[in-house]
Parts: sequence; C-alpha cells; structure tokens
Amino acid sequence: MRTLPARWWLPFGLLVAATAATAWVLTVRHQPDALWRLIDLGVYNDAGHSLERAQHRLYTHRFGEGKLPFIYPPFAALVFYKLPFSFGTLKLVVTGLTLASLLVIVWVSWGMLHYRRSWGRAGATLAVAGAALWLEPVQQTLLFGQVNVILLAVVLVDLAFPDSRWWKGALIGLATGFKLTPGIFVVYLLLTRRFRAAAVAVATFAATVLGSWLLIPAASRKYWFDAIGVGDNVGQDFISNQSFNGMLRRVFDGGAAPLWLLLCAATAVAGLGAATLLSRRGQELAAVVTCGVTGLLVSPISWTHHWVWVAPVLVLVVHVAVTRGRAAGSWAVKAAWAAFPVGFVLLAFAWPMALPGRPALTPQGLLWKLPYADDREHHWDAVQFLAGNAYLFAGLLLVAVAAYLALRPTGEAGRGSGGGARTDTLRASVPSGGSRPE
Repeated sequence: MRTLPARWWLPFGLLVAATAATAWVLTVRHQPDALWRLIDLGVYNDAGHSLERAQHRLYTHRFGEGKLPFIYPPFAALVFYKLPFSFGTLKLVVTGLTLASLLVIVWVSWGMLHYRRSWGRAGATLAVAGAALWLEPVQQTLLFGQVNVILLAVVLVDLAFPDSRWWKGALIGLATGFKLTPGIFVVYLLLTRRFRAAAVAVATFAATVLGSWLLIPAASRKYWFDAIGVGDNVGQDFISNQSFNGMLRRVFDGGAAPLWLLLCAATAVAGLGAATLLSRRGQELAAVVTCGVTGLLVSPISWTHHWVWVAPVLVLVVHVAVTRGRAAGSWAVKAAWAAFPVGFVLLAFAWPMALPGRPALTPQGLLWKLPYADDREHHWDAVQFLAGNAYLFAGLLLVAVAAYLALRPTGEAGRGSGGGARTDTLRASVPSGGSRPE
C-alpha cells in the first residue's frame, strides 16, 4: 500500500479546497441569474411533478425554465416525484450532494491506486477535489444542476466494493436505471469475470424498469416503445456534444450512421479490451476510467457536463506526477513532472469569461471561445475542428494510452500495481473472488 505524507498534503489540501470553494460561492453570489438557475434540475423537478397530472405527457411536453424535453428513463422522473421541499431547497440539496460526491470520487480514486487511509490521503483528496471543482465539466454540472457527479460517485463506490460482497453491482444497476449510459459497466463486469456483480446490476436495473412500469405504465410504455430516441430533439450537433455522434453531425448534416457505428465498434473493442487487461493486472482506476471514457465516446450524446470523468483522471495525473517525480534524479525533471498536473488543470479549467448573453466572469472552458450555435459548428476550419472536438480527441488519446499500457509486458505494466490482485479499494487488496486476508 502507498502512503501520502500528511505534513504537507493536509495543509495544502485545506488551502486549495477552501480557496476553490470560496471562489465558487462568491462567483455564484455575484451572478445568480446566470449561475443559480439550474435549468436541467428544473426539468427533472417539473417532470417528476407532472406524473401526478398526466404521465403520458412525460415524453411529449417540455419542462422547466428552459422548456427542455425530458430524455431520461421513467425511473429518473420517479426519483423527483412529490419531493417534500421546494425547488429552491432542491437546488441546495443537489448542489450539496454534488460537492460531497466530488470528494467521494477523489477519495475512492486514491484508494483504487492502493493509497492507504490516512490524513495525507485526506489532504490529497481535498487538493484534487478543490482543483476539480473548477474544471469545465464540473462547473457545467453545477451550472445546469445535473446529476453526473453524483452518478459517477455511485458507480465508483460500487466498483470499489470487494467482489465478495453480494450486493456489488446494485448501485451500477440503479445508476443505469436513472441514465442508461452507466450500463457500459455491466459489460465491464462481465469482461472482468465478475459475473455475480453483473447479474446483480442487471437485476437491479430490471427492477427499476419493472417498478416504473407498475407505477407509471403510460410513461414507461411511451419511453421504451417510442421515445427512447427523444435525444434527437436536443440538438446533437451542438458544440457541447463531445462524442463521435456529435462530431459527425457537425461535419455531415444529419450525421453519418455507418461511419459512426464503425468508429463506435472499434473504440468499444479497444477501450473495453484495454480496461479488461488493466483490471486483471490490478490497475483498477485506470481500467475504470478507460471504460467510462469509452462510454462517453460511443454514446450518442456526451455533453461536456458528462465528462466529469475528468476528476478521477486528474487523480491519475497527480499520481503519475508524484511517483515519477519522486524517482526523478534531477530537480529539472522533478519540476517537469510537477508541472504535468498544473498543465492538465489549466487546459480543462473553467476560465472566467465574458461571453455573448453571459455576464463577465462566467466560468467557461476554452471550448466555448469557438463559434457555436446557429449551425456555426458546421462551418469550422481545420483548427477550429480540432479545438471544437477537444474532449473527443482527448478521450481517444486516453484510450490509446490505456491500450499501450495494457499491452506492455506484464512485468513492466504490473510494477507497483499489486500484480494480478484486484484491489478492494475501500480497505485492502484481495485476490479476485477471494476472501479478505486478516
């Protein structure tokens, strides 16, 4: 097990987290009309309340202040049905859960890298979470009141449980019932031979479908037989859709289905194959991140706020910088590795910008400096094309690196990773399918 020294990680983490949180609160308070509307959360809330009046309209009407369609499974609407508090309180609750979930994501990610529970790990969690708070996908999630950070935490915690726990997979099933995309982790569980966990995930997902069908049959029938492709109504060519489908729709009006299927198939094979090999070598965080990013690339819709996988990726980046920096022989090399996570944060940072229709200091990523909306994405030049699909290309690079690491000789790839043992990331390292050593 690895350790993180508390003597400087803890004060550094406290400083970073306090500074990041204070800056975010002040920014939101300064421009609440732009940053505290949470229009996607309004869609969830209004869609849930609509079930009492006319459930068959769940997938035909538009909801919330933004008048947007509800494109999620019926189970997601049931979660917001008859909540015992106002929308103002709901905004505080979901925002608080998002911030807490960000801490959980980073804490569990350190565990997947075999770092023992300690004050040093707590400090490193605060430091990385504080930096991640200001990355564009996380800021977009907070801006819209989305639940992506919460769902990511649910998936990671589930995968962190030992394989011997009978309930492993249940949280993935619930997340899949809320949004279909976490279902890629059922495939991951099957490929890594965790068949019981995969079965539990499938059974839990089926329970969300069956339960929703019993409670709101009209809405369920509409979704599963007619409206499952309702995402076609949300402008999939918009710059924010950083998936193969989004890129192709920006290049070809209406997309190019054969090319999309080919790209998705090739990426799925490479990404899931690399994730499987990495997991078998005990590199669980790299495996899980590779699987998650693969899902983003092949999904029809991957808005930038879906790319909250940037948080565990940042943990990996800091881990590589720390371990390689310690082993470096010169101060110049150590400084170069220390600059690695800094550069990562600067590229993905939600820079304060003044954009059309937005007040000054609105947190936005560099992506939003490009021309977008009103079909301007369809007329990008070559440089704008590369920059405008930055998340997509970064995801492809991550899958390529994962495949390279997975195909390296076992002795090189498994060095310091615990060999072939799968990590019980909440407590200890245990062999796959085995019992916990005393």
